[in-house]
Amino acid sequence: MTLTSKFTRFQLTPYTPNIGAEITGLDLAEPLDATTAEELRLALAHHDVLFLRDQSLTPARQVEVARIFGSPSREKTFFPASAEHELVELVETRPGGPRYNVDQWHNDSSYQAAPPAGAILAARVLPERGGDTLWSSARKVYQALPAGLAAWLETLTTLHSIDHSGWGDVFRAQAGGEERYREARNNHLPVSHPLIKTHPATGEKFVFASPKYTERIEGLTRAQSDDLLAYLFHLFERPEFQARFVWSPNAVAIWDNHATVHYAVPDYLPAYRLMHRVTF
Repeated sequence: MTLTSKFTRFQLTPYTPNIGAEITGLDLAEPLDATTAEELRLALAHHDVLFLRDQSLTPARQVEVARIFGSPSREKTFFPASAEHELVELVETRPGGPRYNVDQWHNDSSYQAAPPAGAILAARVLPERGGDTLWSSARKVYQALPAGLAAWLETLTTLHSIDHSGWGDVFRAQAGGEERYREARNNHLPVSHPLIKTHPATGEKFVFASPKYTERIEGLTRAQSDDLLAYLFHLFERPEFQARFVWSPNAVAIWDNHATVHYAVPDYLPAYRLMHRVTF
């Protein structure tokens, strides 16, 4: 029996051979039973990112869908909250507004000791064209490593820092931003993470690093660290490890924040774009 044949509550089609799946025949706005929830968790664990189109989610319902995968929280993010629900983050791009530096590969908030497990993003207002989001599989990057190198990398840790992220520029572009950024830095000192992690559901290993937050590999010289990180980041850029999602009205993406990195393409600027995100 294939993994795809195990899903009884919806249809699942692999989005690419290596990452992502598109789910049809499921209305997230309706109450979901325990079997559906378990199948969704299984699908996410094995495909890294799930795509669903034409989903009419209210903010409150988006939060409830996020609860299938984890505990919704805004404690690990700096995006403003929606007036409709305190746990819904506004990822908004508008002329003269803040730029969130999401146009580089990253895991969300890996500068924290316990980064979010994932997120659910819903399209609210889209530009006429552009604004795609890409995800890259950290599992496939690990599998592409020579065996000896992979074994050595499992012994290493990396330093992740908010200073390395560009969030300082985001804060400073807003009123009182310098003070807010100093507070954020004090609350989020640099943290160490294993360079190679193991997925708790599948047992598969993956590379946990990204250009936005990973400052260096500990125990190596700066030159050695920079060279090795550049090599790993180059693997994330291989198209065969990626899924590129073209957003449509009311489309939803749900992703594993540890086993993937993602990149939001800013080719639509200065057009307006609004997304609702719930982090879990």
